[in-house]
Amino acid sequence: MATATAANREPALGAHAQSESTPSFEGDAVAEFAGPPEICQTKRLDLIPRTTLDRSAFDLSLNASLVSSRIPPSRASCDNSVSSVCETGCPAEYYNDFSPTPIGSMDNHPCGEQWVYDSKRDVPTQRPWVEWGRVFYGDGITPRGRNWFGEKNLARPQLYVYGDYRTGIAAGRNAAGRTDNWAHRLNLDVDFQLTDTERFHTFIGPLDNGAEFTRVELVEGDLRGRSEIDFTPLTGYFEGDLGVLLGAAGNRTSPFELPFTIGLVPLLFQNGIWMEDAVTGAAVALPARHSRLLNWSNFDATFFAVVDQINSPAFGSNKHAAQAFGTAWFIEAYDGYIEAGYAYVRDRNTSERSYHNITASYTRRYLDRISNSVRVIVNTGQDLPEAARTADGALLLVENSWITSSPLTVVPYANFFVGWDRPQSVARAAGSGGILRNTGINFDTDGLNGLATLDTTASDTAGGSVGIDLLGKDLDRQLLLEATYLTPHGSKNASVPDDQYAVGARYQFPISHRTLLRMDTMYGWRRGLEDVYGTRMEYRWKF
Repeated sequence: MATATAANREPALGAHAQSESTPSFEGDAVAEFAGPPEICQTKRLDLIPRTTLDRSAFDLSLNASLVSSRIPPSRASCDNSVSSVCETGCPAEYYNDFSPTPIGSMDNHPCGEQWVYDSKRDVPTQRPWVEWGRVFYGDGITPRGRNWFGEKNLARPQLYVYGDYRTGIAAGRNAAGRTDNWAHRLNLDVDFQLTDTERFHTFIGPLDNGAEFTRVELVEGDLRGRSEIDFTPLTGYFEGDLGVLLGAAGNRTSPFELPFTIGLVPLLFQNGIWMEDAVTGAAVALPARHSRLLNWSNFDATFFAVVDQINSPAFGSNKHAAQAFGTAWFIEAYDGYIEAGYAYVRDRNTSERSYHNITASYTRRYLDRISNSVRVIVNTGQDLPEAARTADGALLLVENSWITSSPLTVVPYANFFVGWDRPQSVARAAGSGGILRNTGINFDTDGLNGLATLDTTASDTAGGSVGIDLLGKDLDRQLLLEATYLTPHGSKNASVPDDQYAVGARYQFPISHRTLLRMDTMYGWRRGLEDVYGTRMEYRWKF
């Protein structure tokens, strides 16, 4: 509640400043409701209790609130001039000093308290396509579950089907040739949840087959339709918590936390750089641990075993050739966070092609101005002639973004890389792009139309992207502008015989709470090869 003397009272609310709902101090103080005038105008003010306090009562209530806020009495004392009290009701010399802010009046204002709730409104959201059982992120009291697995792990069966539909039209040329098409993609997630910790989940892309999407394309002047209908699940797994399951079996609360998953599991580590694929196997995690000995405030450790369906250029197009066993760690420590991982990637048929894949990264903020990540991936161990190796060498990635005076809406960035020989991720799905996907939009696949990019393998190349990410003040739109440079420094990459340059832009905005429109364009100059370029527009509907 604002307070002011008769001498310094200002008509801050215009016509409302002189209304009877404005607080004032003239002689004996009168403290009345000063809530939002547009709200009070809709209410019967004569029903709002009018509370009067004399000057001595106000001083007593103010001093009591200051003492209750644990401010020493010597600091809490105010002179008899009300002007020494700032608008928050606390002494002006201690205003905004991070101490608890005292309450200037003990009055009860029903209108003001009710306004907190009256001012709320529903935020429109898109409901899942299928929503059976408990409402997805619903309100109200959750109904009691069913005793199927024990009193300590009640079942609340629910089935959701949700996802998005994407359609885009593009024209241009990528590294493989002309790409003029109108493509369609449907992503369907089917989630059957049994308890709060156990569920079955599958993902289906019925309009795509690998990296090919159902489309109409222009080929040498002729329109051709391509159907890529495929209902084979891309993921299908069960996940739960072993601690909860064992605890419920013994009719007690969970003795420990040990989440696990098994099946055709999507594994994504280090923003998809080290691994981004759905593989047949299992994984288990040790979550939310800490180490006083190592001074780690928080860390998670994941251990995985992959027995089939590894997609990797290291094994050509044969996704059944390899297996992988490893671990990935996320550690918050040393003024930043560390990501580390190791995997032994085993070729089932040719042991000489097996290799070790090691990674580490460190991310932190410097001088409150630069957010920096340094990431290294090393491949080693293939016992083949050098020319026949498919996973060797290393990749160094350095990612930077600047913290501006508008840190949420203006984000300049500069990302750089150097690759030696043929560095590989542990596994990469066909539609996930190359290992340089996150280095910039000129390396990023659109996952639909095949818009052109520069070489994304990092094989015997170096370069980087410099750009700026501009967001609307309400974070309701995005404009990306970027310039990219790529150069060879070895002889193992025939796709980059000489320097390459590119400029690109992306703009996207929501049409409604369930739809958005995205536009991309780029042009790449490639010395010794044909230029690549393209423009696309995409409509996306989520459900």
